[in-house]
Amino acid sequence: MKESPRRAGVELLALTLATLAGCGAGPAPRPPPPVLGGAAQASSPSASSSPASLPADYHAAYRRLLEQMVSVDTSHGDETKLLEPIAALYRDAGVAVQILESAPGRGNLVARLKGSGAKKPLLLLAHVDVVPVEGQPWTVPPFAVTEKDGFLYGRGINDDKGMAAAIVALTLDLARTRAPLTRDVIVALTSSEESGAMPGARWLVENHKDLLDAEIALNEGGGMLVTDDFAKPVLFGVGVSEKVFQTFKLVVKGKGGHSSRPPTTGDPVVTLARALLRVGEHRFPAKMLPEVKADLSMQLATAEPAYVEALRHAFASAPRVDPLDDAVLSKDAIYNAEIRTTCVTTMLKGSPQDNVLPTTAEAWVNCRILPGETREGTRAALAAAISDPTVGLTLAEDSGDAPGTPFEGEVPAAVEKVVGAAYAGTPVVPGMSTGASDSRFLRGAGIRAYGVSPGVSTRAEGKAAHLAHGPDERRSVPWLAVGTDLFRDIVRALVL
Repeated sequence: MKESPRRAGVELLALTLATLAGCGAGPAPRPPPPVLGGAAQASSPSASSSPASLPADYHAAYRRLLEQMVSVDTSHGDETKLLEPIAALYRDAGVAVQILESAPGRGNLVARLKGSGAKKPLLLLAHVDVVPVEGQPWTVPPFAVTEKDGFLYGRGINDDKGMAAAIVALTLDLARTRAPLTRDVIVALTSSEESGAMPGARWLVENHKDLLDAEIALNEGGGMLVTDDFAKPVLFGVGVSEKVFQTFKLVVKGKGGHSSRPPTTGDPVVTLARALLRVGEHRFPAKMLPEVKADLSMQLATAEPAYVEALRHAFASAPRVDPLDDAVLSKDAIYNAEIRTTCVTTMLKGSPQDNVLPTTAEAWVNCRILPGETREGTRAALAAAISDPTVGLTLAEDSGDAPGTPFEGEVPAAVEKVVGAAYAGTPVVPGMSTGASDSRFLRGAGIRAYGVSPGVSTRAEGKAAHLAHGPDERRSVPWLAVGTDLFRDIVRALVL
């Protein structure tokens, strides 16, 4: 009889995580030099090493989890398929767990480890859906972890299955070792974050808030930044705010007809193209928010020389950014995104066939709005830039937003303690995410959410689109254990 995929997944992950029993937290190891060169090799699960080598076993178990999660294609839903074997592992460890589906296949796992109740609960959240890979020039299979040139490749390695695997590994360790928790630890592995989170975290908050009754939460949006050569740490960022995600839809109407008789005036595609050109040329005002200043000032020593003087001036004049400094900083995509609201065209739609004139030409413009600015203000600015009443401009679905989290309290203190012990002198700073995360729904529900993840990144990797959403998403192998150990030790500092 053929073995079912679900049963096979349960047995594979159970074998992997059996090695976690008895793994305690140790100091985060310093990374070896980066491993460069070597042929690409797709990882495959293998037998765990001897239980006597607990740190190695823990890291091997984490990697096995990561491999299993990446192998499940959740780019178009089907999160339940990934979550069912994870739920079985929690049940086997005696942890209360359930999967709640907001729609068929759109599962959300919630597990709860009981503590003494001396402190209010901690929520550990990660999404297990990923963005699609269609049309991207991957050099390795996107839905299999491949080790090549000192990196692990695979869709979700960074965003966000790497964090999901870390959460599962460390909470199963806490459960099996019967660690004396001072608070309940809630795990939420959610769906659909990449497509608005309506079936995922937002749905959980709106329909099952009692399951997420935490005081504080750790989610994606922060982590260790190291130099571009991966030689040493620059800072550890704690995400406390994020830009507001909002898409606008532009529509221009046309008469349609046969493509052999194109319109001589009033072509909706040409009108839309002019509007999109104006959107692309529009620049929103620049400003430097406090958390951005704190983050970038710690990166000044490793900044490219061309930007150093402009950064220094901008720090001194913050929140105002002088036009001359803006002209320099806006040449860098990362700096530009951190100092202003941005809008970019991401999708287009016209005729259904090449010999048919379109009756509508449509475009979707995705904006990331600075904290403190509004959707309506952004829409008004776009309308003024387009300056054409024949172009319809409407808000797509409201994706939600919430005020940031103050950079204070036990979470920043725990991060400073753990990072300081492992890498003395490495600054811990607040940061603003230029992307959006499920933290906005948690903050809106009164949960103090912080971006603290096991990922280790560089500015160069970000600019090359290797960290998230781009082709060949990847993570440094030499820093893999460092990131997971720091994350594990931060959580233990909060719950033991």
